[in-house]
Amino acid sequence: MSGPLDSYRVVELTSTVSGPIAGMILADQGADVIKIEPPMIGDLARYMGSSRNGMGAMYAVLNRNKRSLVLDFKEASDKNIFSKLIQTADVLIENYRPGVVKKLGIDYDTLRVLRPELIYVSISGYGQTGPYSNRRVYDPLIQASSGTAAEQSKSRPTNVRTVMFDKVTGFTAAQAITAALLQRVKTGFGQYIPISMLASALYYQWPDFMWSHTLLGEGVNHAGELADYFQVYKAKDGYVAVILVSDEHFRILCELFGSELIDDPRFSSFPSRIINADELRSALDAVFSEALVDDICKQLDVNNVPCSRVNTLEDIHRDEQVIHEEALVEIDHPVAGPMRFASTPFQFTGQGNFLKSHAATLGEHNREILLELDVPEMEIKKAEERERLNREKMADFNLSQAK
Repeated sequence: MSGPLDSYRVVELTSTVSGPIAGMILADQGADVIKIEPPMIGDLARYMGSSRNGMGAMYAVLNRNKRSLVLDFKEASDKNIFSKLIQTADVLIENYRPGVVKKLGIDYDTLRVLRPELIYVSISGYGQTGPYSNRRVYDPLIQASSGTAAEQSKSRPTNVRTVMFDKVTGFTAAQAITAALLQRVKTGFGQYIPISMLASALYYQWPDFMWSHTLLGEGVNHAGELADYFQVYKAKDGYVAVILVSDEHFRILCELFGSELIDDPRFSSFPSRIINADELRSALDAVFSEALVDDICKQLDVNNVPCSRVNTLEDIHRDEQVIHEEALVEIDHPVAGPMRFASTPFQFTGQGNFLKSHAATLGEHNREILLELDVPEMEIKKAEERERLNREKMADFNLSQAK
């Protein structure tokens, strides 16, 4: 078995991150994910960020285990191929701007006539309707709307340095899809599932991020913000995170490093350490100034005080626990060359290596998929000729840009 979703087919009409990560999760779990891309350029993520030989690093990670099919919805023959494909599909994921799929004639109401069992997921930034629905959306805008940017700094709003809610939405969509597949077993029918990044962001962050804004009315005992409970301290050769919620842990730390901070009334209790967090950070920076991060962690670990080295991006693959868990994979991509990325955090009984195939070049599986759909050879050759001409146009464009 290649995974629990073996034998399920997913048609992915998505680009960049939110849709592709949903498809990646399903593909990692064994689904046959067919990524449909427009001719010539394909998914713009192919060209984003670090790249080698025309294959972007982010694209190579998010689109592993998928097959690439190029279709031009302006061509009647390609629309017919798409209709054939949908009749074999269990799931469709799209992240076009609201209204586009209706104009293309590939909306849920149209496709469910062909495939009543289809689970159709529409990912958008702000939902399919409403005052923001037609905005062009990027992850930082969702960080702004969800209150996330405002809480990152006391001086001025700033963004988290990752497209957090693109990924959160992708994970949310993947979970919703597997739940819908389970429901389909009971009902026999598919359904339409719109998922917005804004709603996913609020769903994800509410329990802790908004705990001071959850209980309404009078009589609420507020306890500060969870993020303020945790600090990072500077050592001689780097930074260390230490959790000092427990008074006992703070006492142990002071004893281990010969500090008298335990007697300072500003730090003698957990509430006072929260109130005086900036002063505590400066004081512990001084305590740790001549100590190495590894030595700090060893001493605190022995005494059961929660701590961790603050890894830089260059350090993560050297972390002994990351190595022990085999949490990272190193492979040779046939186009992009040697690369490293995260393994799946799940392993299912009977599933072999989750990596079945590398991220495909644009249209790499055209012939293979068209043959599966019993498309006549003459039509396949016409499609291949169009693709050849498109590649030539793209090569000429790249050459003109280089000049």
